[in-house]
Amino acid sequence: MSELAALWLPILLSSIAVFFASFLAWVVIGHHTPDWNEIPDEGEVMDFIRSRGLRPGQYMFPMARTKEAMADESKQQRISSGPWGTLNLWSRQVSMGRNLLQTFVFYLVTSFFIAYLATLALDQGATFSKVFQVTGTAGILAYAFGHVPNSIWFGTHRRPMLMDIIDGVCFGLITGLIFATFWP
Repeated sequence: MSELAALWLPILLSSIAVFFASFLAWVVIGHHTPDWNEIPDEGEVMDFIRSRGLRPGQYMFPMARTKEAMADESKQQRISSGPWGTLNLWSRQVSMGRNLLQTFVFYLVTSFFIAYLATLALDQGATFSKVFQVTGTAGILAYAFGHVPNSIWFGTHRRPMLMDIIDGVCFGLITGLIFATFWP
């Protein structure tokens, strides 16, 4: 436990650095901007969703939960002709402050587990390159690839998925660099 406590500085600094790198990617560089499209006649679509009383949650269309539903001819027609997709309705309006805080906490917890893994794999006084190798790899795994199965199954297009992977690799390398620099 004392080994992990000795890593409080790289845990904190890597969380802060990744938080700012994420801000740069999304706000300053803006390379995720093309990943999102506006719905034509957005107001009409929103009115339709309200009129149907859809509650917050994740929806898939066309959707068939049972074999009986799959056998329905009209369902088969919708399945074969499309469109196909998902709809995610939030329970509340986006709060920039809340989301920023939750994002930072995620980065902090991720850095904590990277530090934990590093204490198992590395000795105190390990070389810069070895610390960078272990913590950078753990960071890349944590930030770049965790979302890929959901992207595959729920239809994220290639470009947004690739941009998330690129971000994750950068975040992992930043994490590895900070841990290697401040390793006891």
